Amino acid sequence: MNHALYFGSFNPVHYGHLSIVKYLSEQENIDRITIIPSPHNPLKDKETLSDAQERLKAAREAFKSAKVQVSDIEFHLQEPLFTINTLRELHKLNPDDNLMLVIGADNIATIERWHLWETILEEFEVIVYPRKDIDGAAICEQYNSRLRTKGIRYLADAPLLNISSTEIRAKL
Repeated sequence: MNHALYFGSFNPVHYGHLSIVKYLSEQENIDRITIIPSPHNPLKDKETLSDAQERLKAAREAFKSAKVQVSDIEFHLQEPLFTINTLRELHKLNPDDNLMLVIGADNIATIERWHLWETILEEFEVIVYPRKDIDGAAICEQYNSRLRTKGIRYLADAPLLNISSTEIRAKL
């Protein structure tokens, strides 16, 4: 089973998140999508985050589909919440699934800041959706050509959405 894993702070959940999940759910090569709200991203300031339980509840209310589930796995893991640790824990729980990490082009552009980023790219397939002003296709091609990756796929046909949780919080 091809199982897409969409991590995020979801601070707040917005139509960009919903559009990405809708796009992923329409892909024939994706059987299941798990939304993984993070109580705290180690690369983000805790003070800018809304209450973790409220964000989890909002994600559960927003993502309702037979193909989509919301997981609270990171609420039960030891901090710091490194993506590699969550991915490995999910692999233990879903050993027969092909786990695919879904990230934005902004994240692939800065992935070298992530804990054990090379291991993530070696052990897990990565799906990258477009973000404004970032040549995600070129970055994906670069990593696929110079590193031993399980596969980094750029979603060139995915909708380009000009919205971010940071912008929404700033406007509020």
